[in-house]
Amino acid sequence: MEHNAIQLNENAEYKLICQGNTAEVFLYDETKILKLFRKDFPLEIIVAEFDVAKQISSDLGFVPKAFELVGYKNRYGILYEKIDGKDMIAEMLKNPFKVGAYSKALANTHAKVHNSTTDLNLNIKDKLSDNINATEDLSGEEKEKIISYIRTLPDGNALCHFDFHPGNVMIKNNEFYVIDWMTACNGNAAADVARTFLLLRYGELLYANFFVKLIAHIVEKHIGKVYLRRYKKLTGISDAEIKQWLLPIAAARLIEWIPKSEKNKLLKFVRKELTKIN
Repeated sequence: MEHNAIQLNENAEYKLICQGNTAEVFLYDETKILKLFRKDFPLEIIVAEFDVAKQISSDLGFVPKAFELVGYKNRYGILYEKIDGKDMIAEMLKNPFKVGAYSKALANTHAKVHNSTTDLNLNIKDKLSDNINATEDLSGEEKEKIISYIRTLPDGNALCHFDFHPGNVMIKNNEFYVIDWMTACNGNAAADVARTFLLLRYGELLYANFFVKLIAHIVEKHIGKVYLRRYKKLTGISDAEIKQWLLPIAAARLIEWIPKSEKNKLLKFVRKELTKIN
């Protein structure tokens, strides 16, 4: 395998725990889980996640350790520390009366991430610009206009998860652990909050039935409101500081592995927002 990835025994079978748009998660042993990325998912992105996860988990106590980059049945994956708990979405569905409390905890945890001094040497403005340039859903003129707008936005050096939502927060003994650092970077914390708000407003589950998708969409809207109110109270950030990032973040998300229906909603939002800038 390339990049010093360790080849796992292809005859071994692992129990599927959960899955997302880009990867499946399996139980590897009593202390580790295997995050196995979908076939043909870009190797450079997997390697980047592994490197970032190693750095962040050494700096922050609420991040699972990243152990090894591995290969298994023509796919690449990462062995992570197993957190004996459930993700926040599962806990919310199990205890609906706790949705408000968990939404506040989501904001508390996000603020904790932003207080970190971890330097990844990955700039959020560069990340947004590169992603926007790579999408085929916008015209050259639209891309140029959005990227020019990004340059006018305020800088920052906060650690940004950039895919922060209840599904990426694990709960163990009332402690909260943040997983899935593939998109992590440094920049203005308001951009990371805007990204979370956008995910909770427009995000759709790719691997779920209609009923689960419908319930998740309804719940996520409520989570977004409580989360945002709590985060603003904790940090003093304003709606205006967050909203100014929504256009480029929505445009950058267009290159991601998302359902067509979500992409159409984002495109509609982006083009509406484009009419508001010079």
